[in-house]
Amino acid sequence: MKSLRAPLCLFGLPALLAWLMPASPEVLLHQRSALFAGEWWRLWTGHWVHFSPSHAGWNLAVLGATGAWLEHLQPGWLIRLAALGAPLISLILLASEPGMQAYGGLSALATGTTVLLALVQLQRPGPGRSWWWAILWLVAAKCGLDAMHPAPLFAGWDQASLRNSAVAHAAGAAVAATLFLTRSLLAPALATSPALPPSP
Repeated sequence: MKSLRAPLCLFGLPALLAWLMPASPEVLLHQRSALFAGEWWRLWTGHWVHFSPSHAGWNLAVLGATGAWLEHLQPGWLIRLAALGAPLISLILLASEPGMQAYGGLSALATGTTVLLALVQLQRPGPGRSWWWAILWLVAAKCGLDAMHPAPLFAGWDQASLRNSAVAHAAGAAVAATLFLTRSLLAPALATSPALPPSP
């Protein structure tokens, strides 16, 4: 139960508050024009804004399960993904999707959390590695499906004009993999670094 606190605090409560705020799209949504006008908080807050109860429900279900599991195995990794991954995903969208005027939802971070959990599990000894490789292949297949068919696979939208973003989901996976590789490369150096002498 303790490991569930992180996904609730990082994703569940902010998404609920954003849903309850009638003005949240105007204030929080990832909007290209607002970001270029200097409203940089939207790099983070845009991920909390959802476009239907179904949209929020599916994202929070995935993040609740994978986030709690990841926090149980690697405490602190989820907050790093939220703090660093959210703005990086938003910046990737700004750079690679010039036609996208707005973006909202936790699906990119849910994708990233799933990838990060799978990579952590693949480092652990024991059976089940094929299962986690299958999860990574399914994430890749889902990104490919989103690119070919931008209508939502599970969630429904309140507006027919809304579309999935394959770039956002791929960015979430890439950011998570980068975080994992960076941490894995730094871990041996941190483990062998000499301790600082006590202060006089």
